[in-house]
Amino acid sequence: MSAQPIVTQIGPKMRLIRVKCENTKTTCISVLLQMPLRKNTAEHLVLSSYLSHSSASFPTLQKLSERLEELYGAILSVDARKLGESYCLRLSITCLNDALALKEEMLSKEALELLLDLLLNPNVDGEAFNAKQLETELRITIADIESTLNDKRAYALHRMIETMCKNEPFGLSQEQLLRDVKNVTAKSMYTAWRTLLTEAVVSISVAGEQDFEEIETMLQERFSVLPNRQPVSPETVFIPRASEVKEVTEEMEVNQSKLVLGFRTGMQNKDDNFFAYRVMVDIFGGGPYSRLFNYVREKLSLCYYCAARLDRAKGIMVVQSGIEKKNKETAQKEILKQFDVMKNGTFDDAEFEASKAALCDLFRGIEDTAEGIDAFYSLKAEGDLETPANIIAGIQKVTRADVVAAANRVSLDTVYLLAGKQEV
Repeated sequence: MSAQPIVTQIGPKMRLIRVKCENTKTTCISVLLQMPLRKNTAEHLVLSSYLSHSSASFPTLQKLSERLEELYGAILSVDARKLGESYCLRLSITCLNDALALKEEMLSKEALELLLDLLLNPNVDGEAFNAKQLETELRITIADIESTLNDKRAYALHRMIETMCKNEPFGLSQEQLLRDVKNVTAKSMYTAWRTLLTEAVVSISVAGEQDFEEIETMLQERFSVLPNRQPVSPETVFIPRASEVKEVTEEMEVNQSKLVLGFRTGMQNKDDNFFAYRVMVDIFGGGPYSRLFNYVREKLSLCYYCAARLDRAKGIMVVQSGIEKKNKETAQKEILKQFDVMKNGTFDDAEFEASKAALCDLFRGIEDTAEGIDAFYSLKAEGDLETPANIIAGIQKVTRADVVAAANRVSLDTVYLLAGKQEV
């Protein structure tokens, strides 16, 4: 079991989250930088690949890999993701607990030094990123985007969101992102990196049994070299209700059609009745106890898969399903019929209790490992800090009336169908 997190402000919109873990074999450290979406988004995406492969001190992937091996096989990851209408760049490293080092090395400190070296001391040539390495990273990033476009389940989800949020930053299309990435240069990358260090909201999370005081001192020293930091807090637009239902159908050579429904939840912000929405969406289309699984998929066999998820950071609910094209109208009608059950409150007590129990078990499991704790705390750059215990308590308090009230705020916004031309 871990201790309560301790939060310390170490600079303007820059915080350190420390979680002391008992009986853990590993230490996990993450640095999260959050920027408004569509501000150097393409550069940040390429940057996530670039920073995971080199720094000025370790200019090649081989040298970086050798350093990770010296740290007893530490695991490094760098990723970029959309969170509401912000774009998050996260650098993470997992290393052996200091107490298990053979030569009493302070592995957590050395791992943090490496992580900060990647972020603050990248492989650059003057005021431009290394052109030879950038060429490789561009190929990798372009291939990743194209693979997403070739994954028809992911493609259908992206196209639904692009349609639903067309005039919002959240609706940034993969095709536009691909075009932007192809225009990234060594100089534009350098400018975007400098802007990131100056304007991003930063959160560092550390989970383990190491000496936190030394880590805090190191962070303050390393980040103090950044002059004139003026962080910009990203803001997300929450649309309370759909004005009309948009319907889009595309045809491709696919073996299985994809039906994706997008809903506005009525949430005014990410905390607006979150616990009630979380339970409601889970009963509707979460686990094997859900309405969509038991009725649309199993009982009526209208879908190969059918599930719902809540995007809390944007206040939308998405239903994804794989269907035969001929079943589109029937499947859509049945999905909406099951949501009417949520609105009317005629779902079973067993479904209600199973959902709450499963969600509580999910959040209880977070504190079993340092990796789980790090993943939980490293995805929120600012605002009140939630704990797994807080969320469990909130879920346990949800009533049937809360679930019904949440469901009645939801409105259908977009229906997207990726239809097969000749389905097999």
